[in-house]
Amino acid sequence: MSIPDVRPATTVLLLREGEQGVEVFLVKRHGKSRFMPGAWVFPGGRVDDEDHLMPESMVSGGEHTAARLGLSEKEATGFLVAGVRETYEEAGIWLGKGELPDELRHPLNNGEVRFCDLLAAHQASIDLDVLKPWGWWVTPVSEPRRYNTRFVVATTDADGSHDEGETVDSGWFRPADALAAVDAGEVRMAPPTWWIVQELKRLAHVEAVLAHTDDRPIEKILPILELAEGAVRLTLPGHADHPDAAIAGLPTEIVFEQGKWWAPKV
Repeated sequence: MSIPDVRPATTVLLLREGEQGVEVFLVKRHGKSRFMPGAWVFPGGRVDDEDHLMPESMVSGGEHTAARLGLSEKEATGFLVAGVRETYEEAGIWLGKGELPDELRHPLNNGEVRFCDLLAAHQASIDLDVLKPWGWWVTPVSEPRRYNTRFVVATTDADGSHDEGETVDSGWFRPADALAAVDAGEVRMAPPTWWIVQELKRLAHVEAVLAHTDDRPIEKILPILELAEGAVRLTLPGHADHPDAAIAGLPTEIVFEQGKWWAPKV
């Protein structure tokens, strides 16, 4: 399903099981980025036209995730390939089969090499079933740059590293620690990132997160952004001021004030 004037994008929740439970990989966006400068986010980015055109010999799977995300298999291929590609470019983590040299991340990101040519040269391929469905957020209408973003989950044992271009810092974090850093004013997060980290904190372990990918509702979340004195308010589905019906487990509003995000308990 396409949304006019909104760029399609994919975000990947990279998870691993740490000594104290689930850990998530986050990257810090460059301070001069045109979208969410300086914010800590999950790896991901825009879906390129070529992501939809990968040879069938290089891509398999993804049917279940496509259905859960409300996409046709053709649409889903582009979104899911973009997730794998962006994870390699931004986080240095390769989710496909075979091996890709780390030093090719920058040429790929700069458009010096095509993704399909890179896979062919290294006899690599992608099983899209490594990406599990999670959510769907669309940037508010009032924002100058808007994205129609599907969120997916993947597990990995890789350490990961930021690209020193679009992203300037990175690391594995316990959700509770990441949220504490936000509350302390040490870290900025986009609202969808902040809310999803809240969800991960409640699930505690990777196994619980993966089990939840099949039973959670995945519906379009298009916040309505309101600016008030000293606060930013995002009205979400189910709120009296929002036209869409409530989504189970999602708060009806998220507010940023006094340096902190907060939401009613659900």
